[in-house]
Amino acid sequence: MTVFTRHLTVLGHKSLTVSGYGAAARHLAQWLTLTKIAVVDIDDGVADQFARHRCRCRGIRRERGVSVKYVSRVRRVIEFIGERGIIQRKPKPALPTPHRRVVEFQDWLRQHRCVTELTIDRHGRMVMRLLPALGISPRSWNAQLIRHVQRRSGSHWPL
Repeated sequence: MTVFTRHLTVLGHKSLTVSGYGAAARHLAQWLTLTKIAVVDIDDGVADQFARHRCRCRGIRRERGVSVKYVSRVRRVIEFIGERGIIQRKPKPALPTPHRRVVEFQDWLRQHRCVTELTIDRHGRMVMRLLPALGISPRSWNAQLIRHVQRRSGSHWPL
């Protein structure tokens, strides 16, 4: 996994981030060995299995499970392995093309708010889910309609 950590360093990640991903990669490798899963057999289901395992891995803190953040690191390691052609990756399903207004909103977030791309993407997906219920004419939108649509959709997105 030194190739992976070197890759993260080249991308400009801080040493604390790189060491966290390195630890997750080593933990994944150890878990794969314990569960007798070959590297070439890794798929998206393996990350889910790893997420559910009750950690008894050597050198790892004894925990009931692993955190969501830790599992996302493991998923990134698996994605990296797939990008290198070591494992066969299924093509990701195409995401729906964002509405022009959603793209403008995301651009506005980039320029005027100090939020990460992950947050911008999440907000964009949320708005895309709300658009069909809001209608295509932004002039008809008001706070009451947006709150109503948000409650109906069950979203927990602060407006």
